[in-house]
Amino acid sequence: MKARIKNFFSKTFGINPEKLTGELSDLEKLAQYGFENFGTFNDEDVFIIGYPKSGNTLLQHIVAHLVYGLRNDAPKSLINSCVTEFYNNPVFFRHDKRHFFKSHELPKKEFKKVIYIIRDGRESIRSYYYMRKNLNEKASLDEMYLSGGDSFVGTWNNHLAMWHKNPYNASILYLKYEDLIKDKTTEILKICNFLNLERSKEDIVKVFDATSFENMKKMENSYSWQVVRSYRTWKKEGSFVREGKTSGFKKDKAVNDSSLKQFVELSKQMLTHYGYLK
Repeated sequence: MKARIKNFFSKTFGINPEKLTGELSDLEKLAQYGFENFGTFNDEDVFIIGYPKSGNTLLQHIVAHLVYGLRNDAPKSLINSCVTEFYNNPVFFRHDKRHFFKSHELPKKEFKKVIYIIRDGRESIRSYYYMRKNLNEKASLDEMYLSGGDSFVGTWNNHLAMWHKNPYNASILYLKYEDLIKDKTTEILKICNFLNLERSKEDIVKVFDATSFENMKKMENSYSWQVVRSYRTWKKEGSFVREGKTSGFKKDKAVNDSSLKQFVELSKQMLTHYGYLK
């Protein structure tokens, strides 16, 4: 546990673990001042959830800027502190009674208020494949399509179906990645309404600009994002913010038509429900 706490502070504040000084007990004491053990959620907490590579990070940045009014060049560590990554964090800093989390989990009774992001599975799986390659994982795009996008949170279709079913009656705002790309302003206003936030037109414009593809790409190349990336086996030349587009699978030569057809057959229920199949 001590090692995990030490690693958490190094990731959050961009400090090399080898350069941390002082007794480890001091770091543990610091966790008492505004920090909470991960998993201590309350009914007002909000969870940003979606199948991997569905636009979760874009939505994380939108919510962080929208709620806290961050600058365009806010470091990645601050974004992650405002909207806490669900994985590998033993503690988190609660900025207010209502805290925000980013996750890929299936429904749980603790998730009372959720913003669920949906993306065409043919595209999210393709994007997930390239992310795994950049993490030096063994990945086959054909196998990912043929399995229905089976992942650590299950298949694409099952993930969407479970959240559509909403077994614990959470309050859920459903957003589509494609709508965020096409008309981000309208989607931001939906988020404001869901979170009971009053924001001016100028505030909305600032969030729009801060979360543009160009600025997200710029921030990925910044020191703060590189520090966070350094704690994973990420290829130096690999990019997390890759395209910011929709339907790239139609032009990608790596996509095998027969594998894609199998995915469509396995995922027809949710592809049809959310309008991805006519």
